[in-house]
Amino acid sequence: MERFGMMLLEPGHIGSMETKNRVIMAAMGIRGTTDDDGYWGERTQAFYTARAAGGVGMILPEMVFVSRALEPAASTCIDLASDAHLESVRQLADSLNRYDCRLCVQLTAGFGRVVPPFLAPDWWTDDPVSAEYQPVSASINNNHHLPDRRKFYSRPLTTAEAEAHAQAFGSAARRAREGGAACVELHGHEGYLLDQFMTKLWNRRDDKYGGSREKRLTFAREAIAAIRRDAGEDFPIIYRFGLTHYVPGGREPEEGLWIAGELEKMGVAALHVDAGCYESHWWPHPPQYQEPGCMVSLAEQVRQRVAIPVVAVGRLQDPEVAESALAQGKADFVAIGRGLLADPDWVNKVQNKKTDDIIPCISCHEGCLEQMTLGKPTSCALRPTTGHELEWPMEPIEEERSLLIIGGGPAGLEAARAGVERGFEVTLWEAADKLGGNLWPAAKPDFKPDIANYVHYLGNLEKKLPIDIVFNKRATTQDVIDFGANYVVLATGAEMESLPFASTATVKVLSAIDLLTGAAVTEGDRVIVMGGGLVGCETAVYLAQSGLQVTLTTRRGAEKLGGDIVDRSNREMLIQMIADANIQVMDLTVPLRSEEQSVVVERDGQESSIPTDNLVFAGRLLPRDGLIKELEAFYANNAGSVFSAGDCVKVGSIMNAVWDSFNAVRTIAE
Repeated sequence: MERFGMMLLEPGHIGSMETKNRVIMAAMGIRGTTDDDGYWGERTQAFYTARAAGGVGMILPEMVFVSRALEPAASTCIDLASDAHLESVRQLADSLNRYDCRLCVQLTAGFGRVVPPFLAPDWWTDDPVSAEYQPVSASINNNHHLPDRRKFYSRPLTTAEAEAHAQAFGSAARRAREGGAACVELHGHEGYLLDQFMTKLWNRRDDKYGGSREKRLTFAREAIAAIRRDAGEDFPIIYRFGLTHYVPGGREPEEGLWIAGELEKMGVAALHVDAGCYESHWWPHPPQYQEPGCMVSLAEQVRQRVAIPVVAVGRLQDPEVAESALAQGKADFVAIGRGLLADPDWVNKVQNKKTDDIIPCISCHEGCLEQMTLGKPTSCALRPTTGHELEWPMEPIEEERSLLIIGGGPAGLEAARAGVERGFEVTLWEAADKLGGNLWPAAKPDFKPDIANYVHYLGNLEKKLPIDIVFNKRATTQDVIDFGANYVVLATGAEMESLPFASTATVKVLSAIDLLTGAAVTEGDRVIVMGGGLVGCETAVYLAQSGLQVTLTTRRGAEKLGGDIVDRSNREMLIQMIADANIQVMDLTVPLRSEEQSVVVERDGQESSIPTDNLVFAGRLLPRDGLIKELEAFYANNAGSVFSAGDCVKVGSIMNAVWDSFNAVRTIAE
């Protein structure tokens, strides 16, 4: 740990701009920070200022439109097509500058063919002719979200429209500089409109904007020239682009490296190296299964090609990984997005050598991307106050009160943390001999380091919280009543349903939970995993990567494999991992019984036998809710209150557990 802070905390330079360190908050899709009129108001100030106070050297808020002439207004993003939002930019820059943090405005040409339904609802009606706008792109392209519906295809911009749109970058950058921004970044990645012009897959034009790789850069070249003309040649420009798209027909690394060199010639001051597009969703939105620092090697290739600074991005929330990218000369800056949603004090904790205290991002995408998709404010599964800095303060209790928590999984530990923050005297009872609950089996596969980091964080939290923990304490209703706490939080979690049938002399039957907590399969190398949800899919991959021959059976159709996984990137990558591991998937299949070195299954009304040595059951998780009704009945007629949180109420995700407990403790004694 002592080596942290060497390069991460050194000053950095991009063109004429200096940053106090080399940690950048990456621009992300953010919902809920703008006010009702689409301005960067008080919520925006609170959200980003918390990260500036946490030590970040430069912050890029959500993308800013250069024009509204081609795509509809969206309250989630501001624009700099006029002076209307200039004052809110100035206020944010002033707030960040108080912490010696630079504001970088990310300018976008727009979505093009990837415009999501919630931003343009009138496009998704049955009568697109009546819509105020029609989606646009470099050429006629299908819409990513409704690819088979021709009436939603994007029309190509005319040459005149493209020229005007490129010039709009100049005036937008000028306003950004007038508003106090230290630089701008061009949103040229992920298959958005600017990237569509740069990519042959989406650009089939025959005017000056297409036809060759040189011409496909014309739009970007004109936009950069307009910025240098209107905002000044000394105003730094960062260009974020994808070195490769990871889709057939998309950009390959060789062309990406050529583009990097061309952008340097155009006067760009730094390159921010990304990868992927919406069709390869798990690259620009890397899930927990992507390796930490998954795009650092791409940044390294670019850094070897150009003389200007290079920014690396992609699962860099682990300080060791981020420091290594800089120390090994693979990048000059690191950009962290969702890691700073989880912990705004990331940089300060690195500087103060308290990296064990960093709340880890677990790359679940539930609190950030999924909240945005649902039309809710962007937040974090492990930090509910993210995005709610103003309305969810943790008010201290007015007089001494005791809080008893039953269960030491993520729900129980969040209740303990929040209880301490509010000033409760906290006691926690845990039935096992260690804290963590079902996080322990969840963290077992080595392709889930984020969950392992979360378990480590909770273990460190256990040591630092001033609470009384009693292990091996399986609470009864009378135990809780006799303890006499003012408030009780039940966080007893969930357990897997019973095994469907017993082991035989030749087929071992065990649960996925038992397997992942230490139980071994037999010496045979054949195994059937029964269950196509998250636990079954991950267990199948874990066993296959251990060298076993795995068959995965599921009652669901193949299209619903992993269907209980909320986030698209995590689900799609896990399905690909199943394919890559050569796991045989048998959908619409129900194992019936074990026989001699086989399991009998039913599919399409027919029984058949699958040779195997083991069957691992990944069935449903059932709430441990035995205490709830009795304690609710008691506290209905006696002093005190009881709250239930997490899986003991309804089996869900880590986010459900954490948020249930946070909201329960936050509202106690109000």
